[in-house]
Amino acid sequence: MPLEKGALLKRRYRIEGILGQGGMGAVYHAIDINLGVRVAVKENLFVTEEYARQFHREATILASLRHPNLTRVTDHFVLKNQGQYLVMDYIEGQDLRLRVKKSGPVSEKEAVPWLLEICDALCYLHSCKPLILHRDIKPGNIKITPEGHAYLVDFGLAKVVGESGQTTVGAKAMTPGFSPPEQYGTGHTDVRSDIYSLAATMYAVLGAALPEEALERAMGRKALTPLRKRNSTISPGIEKIIEKALQVRPDDRFQNVNEFASAVRAAATVGNATVIGNFPYLDLDQPTRVNVSEDKADKKPAIVGKLRQRLPVIAIAALVIVLIAAAFSLPGTGSKLAAFFSSATQPATSSGPSGGDIEGTATSLPGGQGSNTPIATPLGTEDQISAGPAATLTASKAGTEVQPTPNGGGAGQIAFASNRNGTPQIYLMNIDGTDIYQLTDLTDGACQPAWSPDGTRLVFTSPCSRSKETYPGSSLWIIGADGENMISLPTAPGGGDFDAVWSPDGKRLAFTSMRDGHPQLYVINIDGSGLLNLSKRYAAEGQPAWDPAGDQLVFVSERSNNSVLWFISDSTGDEVRFSRPDGLDDTHPNWSKDQRVIIFERQIGGIPRLLVKFYDDGGRAARKVCPSSALGGYPMAEPKWSPDGRWIAFETWPEGNNHEIAIMMENCMFFTIITNGNPAFDFDPAWHP
Repeated sequence: MPLEKGALLKRRYRIEGILGQGGMGAVYHAIDINLGVRVAVKENLFVTEEYARQFHREATILASLRHPNLTRVTDHFVLKNQGQYLVMDYIEGQDLRLRVKKSGPVSEKEAVPWLLEICDALCYLHSCKPLILHRDIKPGNIKITPEGHAYLVDFGLAKVVGESGQTTVGAKAMTPGFSPPEQYGTGHTDVRSDIYSLAATMYAVLGAALPEEALERAMGRKALTPLRKRNSTISPGIEKIIEKALQVRPDDRFQNVNEFASAVRAAATVGNATVIGNFPYLDLDQPTRVNVSEDKADKKPAIVGKLRQRLPVIAIAALVIVLIAAAFSLPGTGSKLAAFFSSATQPATSSGPSGGDIEGTATSLPGGQGSNTPIATPLGTEDQISAGPAATLTASKAGTEVQPTPNGGGAGQIAFASNRNGTPQIYLMNIDGTDIYQLTDLTDGACQPAWSPDGTRLVFTSPCSRSKETYPGSSLWIIGADGENMISLPTAPGGGDFDAVWSPDGKRLAFTSMRDGHPQLYVINIDGSGLLNLSKRYAAEGQPAWDPAGDQLVFVSERSNNSVLWFISDSTGDEVRFSRPDGLDDTHPNWSKDQRVIIFERQIGGIPRLLVKFYDDGGRAARKVCPSSALGGYPMAEPKWSPDGRWIAFETWPEGNNHEIAIMMENCMFFTIITNGNPAFDFDPAWHP
């Protein structure tokens, strides 16, 4: 729980309020009563050995720094059974993420001096002995004071590189949109990585939009949108400089901060005058060095670095993804890799952006130890439930091996519904619970969000007054991931359409409809054509989920007086029962991305539990995701797989009434409630693909 106003830490720091909150703790505004000055207190609630080392590393790095555009650490302490605390100078002002979200793109005239101040700070860091890499430069980590000066904050992911090449590494992490491709997987980072992130930050600040994801560009699936298409007032010179700094290959970027800053100073103009400022470390004209020995110093194969000169960039990016996938597949690697969001500096909530949200959250993997003790019981080792024989399954395409995606899974967002502002609306949040903002603002409410396969759009249900199983009179709506271009799909008078999901090819929607007076299963093309009723009997049917191959749907049918899971071919209409009508209701199925497993909700002893059935097993046995001994009496409902297939988002209400969104690994480890602390009713999670 957040510290209350008036709380006294270490008999010295009086809490005045909260500045930001995340999954690992919070940042507070406080008063140092000994000195009578304002300070910022960063809290880390996790005190395991690894988190302790990481937090202490940040304190050590910051305490040694002396630069006018960097925060200064003044104290660091641990409170037993409570947390770790870092005391820093309080920097008054607003970070650039909130600035853009509130007011839209920043003018070149205003932004360039801030860029150069951060360049000067980076030049200082890169010239330190040992060299320091920040590795998490983004708009939310640059704060602008009322006097107009920029401060670079939050060193939770910093890397220290000694003269011998020996490295001390913070959390292995990346922020989609701001991290270069070499920061993913086993790639090694150097000063050019910070240059990329700073250029991405300036792109976002000047254009009020994220640059295209680095791995997507490296694999040739996307190209960088020219900055002047985002903001036509940007000068061609600044556009070209930022584009050069955003090159996928480090060798194609500026090779040190001095080069980058010199180009900016030469190109930027205020009226007809070149921007001039006091930048002491840039003015020293001592180029910072690229640490080329880091691969050997880490004493492990830096495969990406060794192949950079031999393989095309696309092949390198593909190799990085394979390496990440391999890491996930090794037993025990999930806990070793789960550094889970070293920073807690993002605001807990914010309203929809006028200029568009321009930032994700740095992460290596979702999870971490969160608000509850990790449970290490593997899936299916106990509590196997016989489901009896099932009908022979129809032929279906074999699922292909799932590849981790740049957004979602390892790093991304979850959409969900919440009544935190009254009527339920659709919200987005990072998977550590930070950066929550409202996507819809409909008088009649909105719920049941579901992502398009490419992650650019959401379909949802409205009207929606509360969380229910059926929504008579409702319609389906589609909205862009940025909250723009909202459209409604055709509906029937007096009917009700809900439970929508996208087909894997993104061309159709399957949904539940009351058009025939009771819930039936339908499909429709995205343009509103091709409406087809798949249900063939007078049974209540709905809650569809498409298989990854796009051949068939699993859905819920109320037959034999209870809810049973069935398959249906969307082309032939052939049906096959998957779960047994044994008096236990099975609902809310969700198909794993490798097509092997269907997870669903079942009431057991009056408490909803998550179970899985294996597709190839024909549904003959159901296994609990978390055995009876795990997580006590926590209810678990409406599960959704993460895009990488290793995590589950779901709804829970541990106190019996306050519904929350939680995540955990498929083996029940790293259970974390990510909306914890808000009294709102949070429901209908949907993991961003």
